[in-house]
Amino acid sequence: MGSGLMQAPLIDLSVTTPGAEVTTGSPASAMPIRGSRHRRMSSQARPAPGPRSCVVVAGSPSSGKTALVDALICRTAQDDVPAGDGWRVFRHGEEPGVQAFVPGHREPRPPAASKSGAQRPARRTEITHPAALLKRVALVDTPGSGGLDTANAEIVLDAAEHGLGLLFVVDAGAPLSRADLDLLAVAAERVERIALVLTRIDQQDHWPEMLATNRALLASRGPRLATASWFPVSLDPAGIFGVAELRHQLEAWSDQRAAPTARPAAVAAVTVSAVGDTWQERLDREVEARRLAAVQQVSINLATIHVRCVQELGSGKGCPELPYVLDRELHALSVRTTRRLRADTREVIGAVFGELLDEAPDEAILRRIGVAARRAAESLHDDGRERDRALLVTTTSAVAVLTGAAAVDNLSAVGDADWAGGADGVLPPLGVGLNASCYAMWQPKASPGGPPKLPDKKDCRRWLQHALREVEVEVGHELGERYAELRQALAVIAGDAVDHGVLLA
Repeated sequence: MGSGLMQAPLIDLSVTTPGAEVTTGSPASAMPIRGSRHRRMSSQARPAPGPRSCVVVAGSPSSGKTALVDALICRTAQDDVPAGDGWRVFRHGEEPGVQAFVPGHREPRPPAASKSGAQRPARRTEITHPAALLKRVALVDTPGSGGLDTANAEIVLDAAEHGLGLLFVVDAGAPLSRADLDLLAVAAERVERIALVLTRIDQQDHWPEMLATNRALLASRGPRLATASWFPVSLDPAGIFGVAELRHQLEAWSDQRAAPTARPAAVAAVTVSAVGDTWQERLDREVEARRLAAVQQVSINLATIHVRCVQELGSGKGCPELPYVLDRELHALSVRTTRRLRADTREVIGAVFGELLDEAPDEAILRRIGVAARRAAESLHDDGRERDRALLVTTTSAVAVLTGAAAVDNLSAVGDADWAGGADGVLPPLGVGLNASCYAMWQPKASPGGPPKLPDKKDCRRWLQHALREVEVEVGHELGERYAELRQALAVIAGDAVDHGVLLA
């Protein structure tokens, strides 16, 4: 399939990456570099609670998200974690600590100052704190940079959907914006639990009227938002108000997730219909159609990313801001594509086994098949080849590939690279980002006796075009491998079912 991006002359921007795990100094047309294998992270590698117990705290910039998180866990030390670009995940730990997860590295690193020029900012910073609340839930403070643009909104929604829920923070000084309402409307369809927090009520005498206005705005977006819970709070250190009630709400969310379910009934035998080999044709057809559609969608998404980044280059911030914008867009592309992989997996299982079995598979059977398919997919890599691969754009506008679950985890917003949910978690997630040298490359260069020399915007545009073309090729390759893996895994399960006349998964 052809690239969805315009062709452009190549430019050699080879720079050796200092201190990174994966580097390339080859021409832009060089083949991608395959990283070394790395063992899968153990379940003890990350403090409890895990990603599925995260509460995402989101809102417009300067709405009070960080102050709210600090108040919820009674945290006063605020100078140990750089704010702005990265996601900050607060987990329980008896001793306070901070570690940064940086794409291109397999181990956490000490946090660096935000936007420090040559430093590649962390995608995620994890802070351990002894607050009792963090024993029940992990709190995720979303970045301020980029606001609720399309990329950030995509990442926020995905994290909240797979976590406990969403706390949306609103400043009492202004009504909900269009971006706020758009995100909340989608959240109402995808996120299980939503609560809204009205901050700075101590600074706004007319906050009750603003609360009524916001309720009316939400009501226009659907019945679920019309009845969503609001928590007015004051975060003034001289008189914090309303935070205890919100803390109780989060504890209730945790209890709902942890509530024991009814003991499952004995697994009933699921018999196979009297069919020949038509299921194999159906499996091949379903997988291939979805692979082609996924590759085509990636091309469209990358073309859109190209337009957004070119617009950024034309703004006042120009080339120095390009890496931050591009990395955020690639992060959202990763989330969107991973979500599609999970949805396609579920649909293929439903279509193939709906034809193969005597009865249409219900939720329990889909989950059984999904878990078995994950085991089958993992067994396909008994040769030691890693399933987990992270893609890193380099200064040469090539794409390097770093393997290992830890490498992929470093590209995650909340540390969910190992998340697997039944039929949805058969295939490993996709992670794409920029390596460290891409951030130093477009910074102003010192000029003896004169002002710093700014990078040429034409060079930036050429590099951007070629980098996105390389991403398109490499993501297409990764998708091809993942869909082929899905077909092989499901063929094993379906073949066994046909041979024995009953679903063995």
